[in-house]
Amino acid sequence: MSMTNVDFIRPEYDLFTSQWGLVRTVCRGGEDIKLYLPALEESDENRKKKRNKDYQERAVFYPITGNTRNGMIGMAFKKDPLVEINEKLAYLKEDADGAGSSLYQLAQSSLESVLEVGRHGLYVDYNDEANQVYFFQYKAEDIINWRTQRINGRNRLTMVVLRETVEEKAGFGFKDVIQYRVLAIEDGKFFCRVYRKPAGSSVYQIDVEYIPKRKIGGAWDEIPFTFIGAQNNDPSIDEAPLLGLAKINLGHYRNSADYEDSVFFCGQVQPYISGLKDEWRDWLEKKGILVGSRSPILLPEQGSCGYIQAQPNMLAKEAMDSKRDYMVGLGAQLVSADSKVKTVIQSVGELNAQTSVLSICCSNVSEAITKCLIWGDQYLGLKANGCSFEINRDLVNYIADSGMIREIVAAWQSGATRKSDLVRCLQKFDIINPADEVDNVIDELNNQQPTMIGER
Repeated sequence: MSMTNVDFIRPEYDLFTSQWGLVRTVCRGGEDIKLYLPALEESDENRKKKRNKDYQERAVFYPITGNTRNGMIGMAFKKDPLVEINEKLAYLKEDADGAGSSLYQLAQSSLESVLEVGRHGLYVDYNDEANQVYFFQYKAEDIINWRTQRINGRNRLTMVVLRETVEEKAGFGFKDVIQYRVLAIEDGKFFCRVYRKPAGSSVYQIDVEYIPKRKIGGAWDEIPFTFIGAQNNDPSIDEAPLLGLAKINLGHYRNSADYEDSVFFCGQVQPYISGLKDEWRDWLEKKGILVGSRSPILLPEQGSCGYIQAQPNMLAKEAMDSKRDYMVGLGAQLVSADSKVKTVIQSVGELNAQTSVLSICCSNVSEAITKCLIWGDQYLGLKANGCSFEINRDLVNYIADSGMIREIVAAWQSGATRKSDLVRCLQKFDIINPADEVDNVIDELNNQQPTMIGER
């Protein structure tokens, strides 16, 4: 790779950056959201600035997309993820990135980014001095270039360029400096290079270069970096799951700006006086006019005064209501607050349809973190036996009444189902802890002491 174009950006990246910025801004809902309001035209420049400032300040933004994202994350993490990890990597549960973020928090932030923009990245690195492995996250915006190659029938990642922002001291303060981390396979070996601009230079040059090695096996023949997508974990860019909702939320915000502007305009009364001659007009302008029940206005014969008020315009309000209904349909509310009576089957079916995208995203994040745990074992020369990370995908709250439980137990007692099926079914209804191993539960049931009924 040439040192002069390490900051090269793939064309696919440019196609999606505007979408990512829109969704992240709408989810964040800060002051940046005002940039998406159209500018109002005025002939006078000062009046234009004042009009646009008032127009922006009156608009009310409803954070529906951000709340929906938070609600989906809450659904996924209502139960703790199931983690199987080597004892020597147990510290990752408390500090997965070397900065104090736990594996649980890393999974949450990864899922958040995948829901927002449909793309995220995890890189596994090794600290020789501490003899520890760490997982580093990269947002979609920081994965600027990548390359794949078909090797032995498999499409494998051979290069990825990651943009990083680091703090550099500047007196008592600091300044942000951009550097690029290049992960590449060359001659069958994995190289890591960090490019920075030397002082006084405008060209990125290699600042650090090393070959990461495993305790057993030496240099890597693959890059310990994984993409996380909304559809799958390959390098291609997936559509952002919340993009459609964010666009409607933004349209709702623009309608709100028009509606509030209309409310202000229609709510202002315009007083008028008619039947005045020039001397009366000049006299009233000189003395001034007070409006109120205790300030009568002196008028000549056949003079009159009154108020004019614009008729309310409800088109913007109707557009807001229409977009709100669209957002409900896209999953802005997990349960629609309507008055229709629905059966349990209908409610569960609707929730399954709404959470299918979330379920796929949870699976992709779980698969990526599991892969990182395997790489972590390989760095330390450990056997990756059974290491896994699984986010809860049972997103629908199943409700079981006493009659249903009796029927399940009766089916087991009659031999229609196995004891393991009984345990799994009761775990689904949270009657038995879902995190417990089925075999352990069965052993406890088989070995428990008989219950004696005491005498009265």
